Amino acid sequence: MLAFLIYNSQMPSPKDYLISIQHESGGWGYSRSHRPVVEPTAVAILALRSEPGANESIQRGISWLLSCQNADGGWGIHEDDPESGWQTAWALIALRYTNQDQDMIIRAAEWLAYVGTYHIQHEQFQKSEIPENANPGSMVWPWLPGQAGWIEPTALAVLALEGLIRPPFALTRINAALAYFRKYRTPSGGWDMGNASAIDNIIFPRSFQTALVLMALSRVAPQEIKPNDISVMREDLMRDQDVLFFSAGYLAIKTLGESDEMLLSYLKENQIKNGSWEDNPFFTAWAMMALRGYL
Repeated sequence: MLAFLIYNSQMPSPKDYLISIQHESGGWGYSRSHRPVVEPTAVAILALRSEPGANESIQRGISWLLSCQNADGGWGIHEDDPESGWQTAWALIALRYTNQDQDMIIRAAEWLAYVGTYHIQHEQFQKSEIPENANPGSMVWPWLPGQAGWIEPTALAVLALEGLIRPPFALTRINAALAYFRKYRTPSGGWDMGNASAIDNIIFPRSFQTALVLMALSRVAPQEIKPNDISVMREDLMRDQDVLFFSAGYLAIKTLGESDEMLLSYLKENQIKNGSWEDNPFFTAWAMMALRGYL
């Protein structure tokens, strides 16, 4: 099972690295010294979920994650953040793929399905009739409740909700997300941040956001993916060579059933002697998922 991770046999494995720097509380931070927060903890759990011998570490991570769930069903940044936000999608992805408590998953899905936006409030989403708004961005996902929708939280929400026995309105919002992805695709292909009304400059595709949308579309509407979406993502990776971006790009390409020797070589060459990438748990977890080929 470890064949998908490419590293020297004398080098500690990425799995051992992640386990060794896991916080005593059970979570992981964005860096070795950072306090545990929801996003890197969820990504680390996902990275470890197919690793033999990692079950105890995974369960500690899940216990920490569950302890952070707010009363409304969502998650904030960490256990002391009472405002649920986009991190809920990452927590839900981690929980659903590790077969956790269904009540926790249902509560998270409910929060994510009905979170309000700048255009439509939470209460309106809960009514029996679908709120009317001609703007495709009105029903997609914000970083925080009551804000405008953006590409990254929308792609993550689609990945979190697709295929679940979910609140009926979730499908309506996923369909709105598809219209949103169509509208905010850049002229050359791929995606930027996704809210043109909030920025006043030329829109360029960004590799990380494009990778997330490609993974989301691969699950719910693969026919929507265009060749240019992939080619512009590769081009942007050449301009901004970053472990996180390369990992997300390679994971998206693998998710689509393709390969890229250049991206694979980059990841292999940038693994360091302690088994990690940049001695960073968040980057390391992303690289592990990329080399494995699925979330």
